[in-house]
Amino acid sequence: MQVIERAGLGPTVVCIHGFCQSSGYWAPTLDLLAEKGVSALAPDLPGFAGSAKEAGPYTMPALADAVATLLDRRGLKQVVLVGGSMGGVVAQHFVLRHPQRVLRLLLVATGAATADPAGALAKADIMAAAPWNSETVTPIVAGFFYNAPSPDKLAEYRAIAMATAQPAAVEAARSNASLRTLEDLGRISVPTLIVQGRHDKARTPEHGAQMCALLSHGALEVIEDAGHTPQLERPEQFHAVALPFLLAR
Repeated sequence: MQVIERAGLGPTVVCIHGFCQSSGYWAPTLDLLAEKGVSALAPDLPGFAGSAKEAGPYTMPALADAVATLLDRRGLKQVVLVGGSMGGVVAQHFVLRHPQRVLRLLLVATGAATADPAGALAKADIMAAAPWNSETVTPIVAGFFYNAPSPDKLAEYRAIAMATAQPAAVEAARSNASLRTLEDLGRISVPTLIVQGRHDKARTPEHGAQMCALLSHGALEVIEDAGHTPQLERPEQFHAVALPFLLAR
């Protein structure tokens, strides 16, 4: 996997990106952690952005195990785990499969079940049949933001999305639609912070509240004037709640 890394001390913070995104979506967070002297890294998941486009699988559990393999190679036994959007689903599968390896869990703009699995699977089928080009990925990228980024940034995010292998995008979308962790959240015993954007249509604050109620040590923060990528749309507000949680010992 291609990885962005920041050297530092303490338990490493590992940030997992979302669907058709990349490690770069977490670069500002990694930089702030490095300023605090904390070790941090963010991988491009297999099939996405700069990572190898192998044959898969690209299911949520398989991606979680790919993260575990990355940590094994770096000798990281325990980490503070962050996941955004689909990366938050991967993070949930990671902590459920490897509970002893996570010290704290930050879930951003994510959920534990798809409200309309049949509809989501139908969208994945349409994605599989469509050409993988700017016309296909532009609506995906536009859905990440309540506040539209600048044209240059939008072009950058669109290029990142197009760097995703289409089979990876389709299989990941199908897996995300089919699997649910809602009934398993009670097994997550580590401190967990859920952060939602107020205007996120894909994963609403109500999704976050539903998850929080099922966690034994959960808390919910809502970022105003933000959508599906609060860490990029409202970075000051996001990091004001995220950094104290990530840095707590």
